[in-house]
Amino acid sequence: MSAIVIFKSSLVNALRSSIRVNLDKYLRDESWVAEVSTLSARDMQTAVELAEPILLEFPENGNLKDTENAIRFHKALRHLTPLQARDPRLWTRMSHVDFWQYMRLRWPANKHMKNRDKAVRFVESRYFVAQSQTRSLLRNGMARLWWTAQLSYDSQRENPYELTTILLSTLDITQQILERGMGRAENVLKGFLEFLLRNSNTLLTGGNTNRDRIRRLAIHLNMYGGISVLDCLSQSEVMALLDTELTRILHTETSPSLKAE
Repeated sequence: MSAIVIFKSSLVNALRSSIRVNLDKYLRDESWVAEVSTLSARDMQTAVELAEPILLEFPENGNLKDTENAIRFHKALRHLTPLQARDPRLWTRMSHVDFWQYMRLRWPANKHMKNRDKAVRFVESRYFVAQSQTRSLLRNGMARLWWTAQLSYDSQRENPYELTTILLSTLDITQQILERGMGRAENVLKGFLEFLLRNSNTLLTGGNTNRDRIRRLAIHLNMYGGISVLDCLSQSEVMALLDTELTRILHTETSPSLKAE
């Protein structure tokens, strides 16, 4: 097993403050950080070791490979503590060195270069970790892989990554759940994913209708969090709330008078 290497904080800060200056470097096929820093000022070895080598699959033909890569990545780094997994030094190095080619294909900056201000914001959110908050971690291209698997991992299941597969099955599901505050509460997240799994015929068969149903369920649960502390709900209570709302949604879809309202 090999030890994980992270960037030093001074380099992370320097790179982040120089995004605009270095913007064109994010179009290169090869990592360039060694050109702007010396090894002694750049890297710091940790005591954390990889459980297994990490070989990520590159996106191809519209398949982003998020599910496969999140599971593979999490397995290799399953011994990370939540504190270690919030360290910007770890994810910044992985984004700029260890998995640069993956990042270039999965999160290409060239798509945003027509508007350099937008490109700077894109690089900052996908190649760095603006804050140690979960939302920022879920934006970084590498931290996102670990955290989506970590938040949905369930050791009690025959396949502990079954819910991870649901979470990453479409970008819409990922965004609807994780872009809202409720996605950071484990019982809420797993309750939502379990509900989607149990109602797969109604919610996971694709199409605009199902996407709208999931969006409305997410909005309903998020709004419920405005009058109650979602963290205090059990997984079964979360599912009961969603079941009631789904019944109402399906009823409105079949009732012209309710649709008009």
